Amino acid sequence: MVIKRTLYIEGDTVRQVQEREYPAVFDEGKGYLFWARKSFSKSFHDVDFPPEMTDLEIGRMARLAKKIWSNTNMLGYRGNGGVRPYTIEMIADVLRMSTRQTYRFVEKMIRLGILARVTVETRGTVENSLYVNPIYFCSTNRIPLNLYLIFQKHFDEVMPAWVIERYREQHGKKTN
Repeated sequence: MVIKRTLYIEGDTVRQVQEREYPAVFDEGKGYLFWARKSFSKSFHDVDFPPEMTDLEIGRMARLAKKIWSNTNMLGYRGNGGVRPYTIEMIADVLRMSTRQTYRFVEKMIRLGILARVTVETRGTVENSLYVNPIYFCSTNRIPLNLYLIFQKHFDEVMPAWVIERYREQHGKKTN
């Protein structure tokens, strides 16, 4: 265990001390904590892809999974004004496909529940974002309410009943 100690000093006086524990970077039994602060996307061994997906499409999704923004599961990047969603043209560049092929691919992935399109309108601007279903590729250890709601049908098939109930309670509080 590593302890990070932060001192808040005003003049010659220590005003506050904060300590935070972190796992050791190297543990004799477990080894080295590899790239602990990098973004990641994981998949789960016991979750099969839909039978309608080809091996080529699975490979394309694996390539797209590397473009998930931090812990949001949105295909995104840091751009002008903060985090921006990938466009179909940008996805086409990543996948080395034509825009037309990419559009068909994305629509199929949406139909299969691998991707979801979320449309947000604010101040007269409409923005479409694509989210990757965390059941297939996940960039976080926790599922926030908004991500649960996007893929609720899929999550309800694999999550414990008590977790589903907690999300429903949380959602009820937000809509009242």
